[in-house]
Amino acid sequence: MKLIFYVAAIFSAVMVVSFLLKGNAAYSPKHWMITLPATRGKLLDVNDRLCAVDEAFYVAYLDVNYLKQRYIDSIDAQLSLLVKNFNLPYSPAELLSSKTRFIRLDESRDREAIVNKIPTSLLPFISIEIQTRRRQISDYGLDKIVGRVIDGHGTGGVEEKLDKILKKRKDGKLLLKYHGFVSLSPNIEQIIEPEDGSDVKLSIDIDIQKICYEEIQKAVLENNAIAGGVVVMETNTGKIRAMVTTRDWNDAVLGYFEPGSAIKPVIYSIAIENNIVGPDDIFECNGSVKPVEDLDIVVKDLEAHGQVDVQKALAVSCNTATILIAKKIKEKMGEYGYYSWLRRFGLGEKTGVEIAGEIDGVLRKPEQWSKIDFAMISIGHGVGTPPLQFLAAFNVIANRGEYVYPTLLEEKIPETRRIVSEKTSSLVCQMLRKVVEEGTGIKAQVPGVNVAGKTGTAQKIAAGEGKYFSIFAGFYPYENPKYTILVYIDEPSNERYLASEVAAPVFASIVRKIIDLSRERWISFPKGIMPNLKGLSLRDALIIMNELGVKNVRFNGTGLVADQYPEAGSSDLREVVLILEEP
Repeated sequence: MKLIFYVAAIFSAVMVVSFLLKGNAAYSPKHWMITLPATRGKLLDVNDRLCAVDEAFYVAYLDVNYLKQRYIDSIDAQLSLLVKNFNLPYSPAELLSSKTRFIRLDESRDREAIVNKIPTSLLPFISIEIQTRRRQISDYGLDKIVGRVIDGHGTGGVEEKLDKILKKRKDGKLLLKYHGFVSLSPNIEQIIEPEDGSDVKLSIDIDIQKICYEEIQKAVLENNAIAGGVVVMETNTGKIRAMVTTRDWNDAVLGYFEPGSAIKPVIYSIAIENNIVGPDDIFECNGSVKPVEDLDIVVKDLEAHGQVDVQKALAVSCNTATILIAKKIKEKMGEYGYYSWLRRFGLGEKTGVEIAGEIDGVLRKPEQWSKIDFAMISIGHGVGTPPLQFLAAFNVIANRGEYVYPTLLEEKIPETRRIVSEKTSSLVCQMLRKVVEEGTGIKAQVPGVNVAGKTGTAQKIAAGEGKYFSIFAGFYPYENPKYTILVYIDEPSNERYLASEVAAPVFASIVRKIIDLSRERWISFPKGIMPNLKGLSLRDALIIMNELGVKNVRFNGTGLVADQYPEAGSSDLREVVLILEEP
């Protein structure tokens, strides 16, 4: 309504001046049709903090053709003032001789800033239009999730994937009819409300996103790595609470890695579920194994583990035992059976997450396997999986044997399918607890909470000697998992590369900070955008305003924030007014 009254007032002034210039009342009454632009739907985090919003601004255009038609000598001085006020690269004479129909004068979020520059007699020749542009929040790597909007269409990320939901439907119209002779006054004949795009609440929690962003940035720097990333997923629902990468693009869904030993829990789950091995089966590890007798290829362990049962084999990440288990799977189920079980865990296929461009990863069909591929896949080589895809597969074990499809939509009902029995997942969970208690994941331990997980150190053979991916996938609390988290670091080169030394400590630090995260108030929010303060106490609202750098805050009433000016999404934070009401 403020917009409507403003438009009416401006056009009243325009009509008066137009009448005086023309000296003819025949032009009155007159209809004016003004466009009320629709807006694209907002993207919000799980706590209603803005991640993307349309920002309104005003653009002034000079109608050169109309100016030529109605030109009189008396407006020359005003034209000179217009040129000066808008710093135009034209003289008044050049304006009048221009073949361009419209000349753009200026844009501003403050309409008065434009109007005050326009000489009154020139108002009839200038159109001030309301336009919108998309403002995506880039804080803490959110831009890799959100994507962009170009020419009104989503490009990349959620913006592209959910474009049909978010995009503006139809601009509105405001029809004004003017009456009078000297004093023109408008009547609103018709209002057609704009049809905006639908808002979308993401599952992302900006607080957790910030924690992960800061921790992985620090880890990449400390380890002199190429890049790194973190994905945090709610174990039972698949809702993604954070997705961070230090790359310029979202490698969590658009890239892939070889998972190394982090894939072993999947292999053990397949073998246990199909009664191929039991938890008490014993394997002999002499420090190396020859997977195929007629091939001169030997796979080594970091050390000779001696006799190990299945539980200890996973705890110490024994390659020998794992390859012998994979051999048993192949012998009993065949390569196609083995392959089909990997696919059941979601490897080699898109998760369907709401980000444009997700890839399948690499899981070749058995007819493309070499003789040794069954063994190499079991220790995480010869298979390429996007980080999110791998996390979803690993999460089957944490989630009592059910695969839950990852999602970025907070209000989406979880979609699940059973992969292995609860008994199998419980057994493997116990093994993963041992990994952290006494195996390769000791540095993932967090005081006061039981953590389970698995390390993975994958050699990047194509990248040359000494190049590795360091991975830790884990969940907590072990007894009833809340979050399943993946940490991956590409080519750590600071004299350490083992996941037990590089990735596991990052996981532990993230878990500690998430646990310590206070929900009494939000600790982070995008800068430069007015957040939704409704429902907060005055104290919390003032803390947020202080952290945003807003100095001029006024409030009326007592209780919780019931209304606010400007509204959430505005970038004009010069003054904030809060209306308080008792709940």
